[in-house]
Amino acid sequence: MLLAIQQFGIDVFAEVKKMFGAKIALVAPEQVLWELAALEKKGLKMRKAVAVAKIALEKNNVKKISFAAAGAADEALMGLARQGWVVATNDSALRKKIKGFGGAIIYIRQRKFIVGG
Repeated sequence: MLLAIQQFGIDVFAEVKKMFGAKIALVAPEQVLWELAALEKKGLKMRKAVAVAKIALEKNNVKKISFAAAGAADEALMGLARQGWVVATNDSALRKKIKGFGGAIIYIRQRKFIVGG
């Protein structure tokens, strides 16, 4: 979802704050940040999208958390969902997995709306 900020021109964090209120805790597992760093090496277009995502993370005071039980970003996000966190992702396979065990998700619909599911 972080890459959608640049890709679709949507202020993901503002939309999430509208849904849940301004006083919510925003966190990103370190695995997601590692994945962003890896994507940064995939060309100029991706580097720009990652740079915008990093700026948005900092601007919105998103806290990096350590999730040692997981190796990959998807595992970390599923672990957070199992703990009751709402996970923001556009990855349809990950959304199905999280919904499969009753986890809460939000995602972008029609390239402009953030919805829960």
